[in-house]
Amino acid sequence: MRTVVRSRHIFDGISPQLFKGFVEFEGSTITKVGRDWNHEDPGPDCKVLEYDECLVMPGLHDNHVFFSGWMAANAGLDLSSADSEEEAALLLAKEHKENPTRPIYAHGWNRQLWGQDPERDSLDDISDQTPIVAIDSLRSRYWMNTAAVRRYGFSEDQLGAEDRALLIKEMTGDRELVRASWRRFEQLLLERGVVSCKDIVFDGTGVHGWLADKCLKADLYIEPVREQVTGARLKQIATQPLGSKTRLRGVKLMVDGVVADGTADIHGRYASGEPTPQVDYRELEHRVEDIAGSGFSCCMTAEGDRAIEESARILSSAAAPGLHHSISDLEMINDRAAGVMAQAGITAELYPQILGLNPSAQDAYMPNTIADDDGSDFFHYSSLTTPGLNLTCGTDCPLFLPSLPESILRASLREFDKGGEQWFPQYALPAMAVLSAWTNDGHSNRNDPDPDSPGAPPSLRPGQRATMAIFDRDLVHADAQGLREARVAATYVDGQPAYEA
Repeated sequence: MRTVVRSRHIFDGISPQLFKGFVEFEGSTITKVGRDWNHEDPGPDCKVLEYDECLVMPGLHDNHVFFSGWMAANAGLDLSSADSEEEAALLLAKEHKENPTRPIYAHGWNRQLWGQDPERDSLDDISDQTPIVAIDSLRSRYWMNTAAVRRYGFSEDQLGAEDRALLIKEMTGDRELVRASWRRFEQLLLERGVVSCKDIVFDGTGVHGWLADKCLKADLYIEPVREQVTGARLKQIATQPLGSKTRLRGVKLMVDGVVADGTADIHGRYASGEPTPQVDYRELEHRVEDIAGSGFSCCMTAEGDRAIEESARILSSAAAPGLHHSISDLEMINDRAAGVMAQAGITAELYPQILGLNPSAQDAYMPNTIADDDGSDFFHYSSLTTPGLNLTCGTDCPLFLPSLPESILRASLREFDKGGEQWFPQYALPAMAVLSAWTNDGHSNRNDPDPDSPGAPPSLRPGQRATMAIFDRDLVHADAQGLREARVAATYVDGQPAYEA
């Protein structure tokens, strides 16, 4: 059966503007795209979907998710119904009684409702041998017994994924837990219009060997945490079966820390007086040479301006046909680094929702972090419009849940949730550029002049997959309130509805 999706607001992934028209598909393939509503008489063998006021566009790609990190914060016993520490402890005790030798994972307890952080002793009273670990609803603190602290090697206020590597490794070793968690995670992304992702995995391909029946496509990047990942090791890992929708692409390398914490590598001085951290760029360069020389791409995570520039220099020296190096985070991206990246074909991986970590301009950390700086060097997204620069979007989910409307609110309108101020609007990223970046998988190139070439990103064109995200309004011209209210109306994968509101 033929299906026609019509709308006044279509982004086909190629055109610089939205247009009124229709997308026709049969089975899993787009057969026709028109720039009007004069499609053929549908007849009995054709269904017309009237998404007239909606935005229709290619399915979204989240270029930086952390499924195992999401799993660590959402798997296991749900404590959200517990009104107190005592009530939650009863639920955990019941779980322990039913499975006395099995570690207990839990989530969802409410720090604000309880009024204080729960005590380790209350879990030790349940068991001093079996680990019990529960993260709160805002992922801001753990509640653990002594057995869990001993086994996993981190304390209640250590929330970094790398700190929790042993816990994550144990959780991802539970096949049924992994499968159940992936089904929830996948549905969460589909509800947000996301049809593919780049997943960061610790040390190896991990959970994906058990997930052959995905709906989402996934590119894997290995982040070395407990062991070094060499080119030779990558070639060995690449022989493992992962299923038709999963590919091992490369390695993620952490370059510096967090600007807000004074641990990122910057050209300026921190207002706190703390010295700028030292990064061993020579060692990073050797690692990139080894990885790239073995035919794998590198994603370097850098926040500070000096770290971004050094990463661009290192990756440009390791450029080669078939490799798709990238730099993620880019909190202090500048024109100089963007120019090097564009010339060397290095993809910029933006977190467009990051401004939302600040509740308002008055509460923002940016103006108070670097000496003699008013904060204008943060989120300089106009640099990302450098000609030839390939741009994609990520969330580091669960840091953020993917949201195209919020991405436009933060990166284009530059608005906070409170106060009404805009953050240096002259450095905004145009809304159409945000749409384009959200449909780019980082291994495609929006700047490829030939949309039919193998390196071209997904688009709504005849012969392409009928994979679409449909939002309930025109996001490009929506105001801030409209963006806050916007939702996904439907997500189609290969011509089939994967989510409908």
